[in-house]
Amino acid sequence: MSRPAPLAPARPVTLSDGTLYSPLYDDVYASASGALAEAQHVFLGGNGLPQRWTGCHRFVIVETGFGAGLNFLVTWAAWRASAPPDAWLHYVSAEKHPFEVGDLARLTSVWPQLGPLGAELCAQYPRLLPGFHRLQFDGARVTLTLLFGDALEMLRQLQARADAFYLDGFAPSKNPDMWSEPLLQELARLASSSATAATYTVAAAVRTGLDAAGFACQRRRGFGRKREMLVGRFVRDTDDHRGEASAHRAIVIGAGLAGTCCAAQLARRGWQVELLERHSGPAQEASGNHAGLLMPAFSLDWNPPTRLSVPAFVYALRWLERLGHMGTSSVWVQSGVLQLARDQAHLERQRRIKDAFALSDDIVNVVDREEGSALCGAQVASAGWWFRSAGWADPAGVCQANLAIAGEAMRSRFDCEVVQLRRTSQGWEALDAAGVPLARAPIVILANAHAARTLTGCETIPLQPIRGQVSLIPERTERPLAMPVCREGYVTPALDGMHCVGAGYDTGRDDPEPARADHAANLDRLERLLPGFGAGLDPATLPGRVGFRAVSPDRLPLAGPLPLGGETGVFACLGLASRGMTWAPLLADIVACYITGEPSPIERNVLDWVAPRRFAARE
Repeated sequence: MSRPAPLAPARPVTLSDGTLYSPLYDDVYASASGALAEAQHVFLGGNGLPQRWTGCHRFVIVETGFGAGLNFLVTWAAWRASAPPDAWLHYVSAEKHPFEVGDLARLTSVWPQLGPLGAELCAQYPRLLPGFHRLQFDGARVTLTLLFGDALEMLRQLQARADAFYLDGFAPSKNPDMWSEPLLQELARLASSSATAATYTVAAAVRTGLDAAGFACQRRRGFGRKREMLVGRFVRDTDDHRGEASAHRAIVIGAGLAGTCCAAQLARRGWQVELLERHSGPAQEASGNHAGLLMPAFSLDWNPPTRLSVPAFVYALRWLERLGHMGTSSVWVQSGVLQLARDQAHLERQRRIKDAFALSDDIVNVVDREEGSALCGAQVASAGWWFRSAGWADPAGVCQANLAIAGEAMRSRFDCEVVQLRRTSQGWEALDAAGVPLARAPIVILANAHAARTLTGCETIPLQPIRGQVSLIPERTERPLAMPVCREGYVTPALDGMHCVGAGYDTGRDDPEPARADHAANLDRLERLLPGFGAGLDPATLPGRVGFRAVSPDRLPLAGPLPLGGETGVFACLGLASRGMTWAPLLADIVACYITGEPSPIERNVLDWVAPRRFAARE
């Protein structure tokens, strides 16, 4: 997959009569009057909505041009009014030139009937970064997945089964790429067996392309001055299996960040979850560290870690905001994070990345040493990047909050070690050392880091435990710290009166007790970040903690189906290394979407990069 082009935001122009116009394509987004009625007539009516979602459990819509979001807002309003209370709407929309949030807010405000929904959309609207962005509304009953980039490239990366298509690009004569044969063929790949399509255009090329893609089309009465519109019904055979287990029950093994996120993701979908943990409580291993950073990772070639890290970071921000909105205690601080450059060459590469992808200052800004020192409140060692929207969290607190929002749909069992999985006619059994079943369910998720390798049949999972020790240093009033600072190591603001400094990355060591030499190494890392910040500290007196990260050979996590002996129903959410705070919520959603058959929140290429089967495939 090639490096994505930087996004070029749409620049809206409102004509004298109120019509929203695109100078780039010399066409209109929406008419000055009747825009809502037109969206209802063409896209909802043309797809037989809302009648078709009566009695359904899930409905998936794919749109080829998001624009100002009018079709989404109209559909969301109709869903609220008429869909079953336990049904889920997935709305996926591609947009090459998204509006900036300020423009979007101004544009949606002209539809007062949709005002509250437009305000909610703008409140969650993502920063303009290429790729997939998942937004959730109405308690996740409505999911909007925005695909920022070229429509054909984005749809090729989509894994979904669509029930309806909204074909709403600019006119074929103005923007032929949106109506090309390859793009329409992607619709055929995505279509369910009962899929329909609707569009305002009846151009001959569009009719021919849809027919070649497998849609039987017919003209219908159009809206307003457009005498006709086009509707289609998919008539080809398709594998419409969406993968969801008939009994919505699952076992999750492990109660760290990965496991509690997986449990919460399934519980909020109405699943019954049995969470099994070998320790006496959640977050007892690497997820029990004093603090964890939440930040993206950019690269000049937009490599696999970047393609995962950037959407995972944005997703984690929304996940943590949701935890806060649901009445749980505050578990994270959006303070910003300062990442120092190693040297001048590294700093110049940071500048090139920012320029290459037109990253705005509210995403990342390059700051000199003086600016960085002023931002964090302590003298820093060098210039670097300031991630304004990043921050830090209490991982154990996040785990507890995940358990809280899962509520009664989940049962947690601690001091409960699983040593074997056994396939039965009813699904899977998790067995203890005596062979006694601890839990039974059709679905099992392994989220117990490197301990997954201790399960019978799982010994070949390619994970390595890597030791890391953090040191806790006391807060002092004369050296406040406003945000985390990182480079090879990191230091966080004080939590409960202690700064967290870390951490080593030691292979081949299995000593679980903190060592003086590692405290000394952490103080050296601190000195290279904040000169003088640790002056006078004796490594022999510092408290600390050892955790073992689970790391795969390619440093990417394992998320998705994990065939065991040719059997299905086992999934992995493993190998989060030192990025659990950033990766866990999105990875858990990926696993949940595999289980339920929902549209994936991330590109197909990234799914392949994190698929547990990738190592066997390479061999």
